[in-house]
This record gives sequence, C-alpha cells and structure tokens, in this order.
Amino acid sequence: MGNSETQMSEEIIEEWAEVTSRAYNDALTGLELSRVPAVVEAFIDLYEQSKDLTFNADYSPADYFEEHPARAIASILDSSDALELLDDDHEEALEDILEFTEAWAQFDGNQQPDLGVSEADDDDDEPVW
Repeated sequence: MGNSETQMSEEIIEEWAEVTSRAYNDALTGLELSRVPAVVEAFIDLYEQSKDLTFNADYSPADYFEEHPARAIASILDSSDALELLDDDHEEALEDILEFTEAWAQFDGNQQPDLGVSEADDDDDEPVW
C-alpha cells in the first residue's frame, strides 16, 4: 500500500478514534461539552502529527469507534455551546482540521467495496446440466 513511512500508522488512527470517542463521552448520545476544550487540543495535536501523512487504506478510525472524527469536529463547530468554550484560534484550527478529516472520511468511504452482485452470484454463464 505505498510507502508506510508517509502513511498514517494504525496507532495514530487509533488515537484519532480515541479522541473522537472522548468527544462523545464514549457514547453516541451527543457531545460531552465538558470535554470539548481537551478534545479540541487533542485533535489539534493529532492534526499536527498527521497533516503531512497520507491516509491508510488498511485502517480507519471507524474501525475503533462508530463515528469518524469528521463528524465529531463538525458537531463541535455546529454547536454554539461548544464554540463558546473555545477561543478563536481553536475554532480556526478546527475548521482546517474539518477539511482534512472530511477528505479522510471520503477516502475511507471510497475504500469500502461495492455491495452489488458479484460474478460468483451470476448464474447466467453456468452450463445447464
């Protein structure tokens, strides 16, 4: 799958998933506002480590937590209560990170196999006995 030195490692992808789960308080009941400032700091740190790396087709943050980081970041940016907890620099950084994670989510989506009819399911070419 290309040069592994420039690809995101499984470990850093797991970290993205871990931070995403903390944003949701390890559940999908919505953002945990008390955790937003620390989560944003963690997203900024992970972005700094990841922004020059390529996405890895073998691993996705959704392998470790149900939501992709793009959704958590969009939720923070869409929440006026969450934004009140952040300064302008953090909000601006999150907007940049959102672009990165949206591209990542699209990349991950493109890695999913099409679930159409496979050639193995096509009986038209089989001889009739």
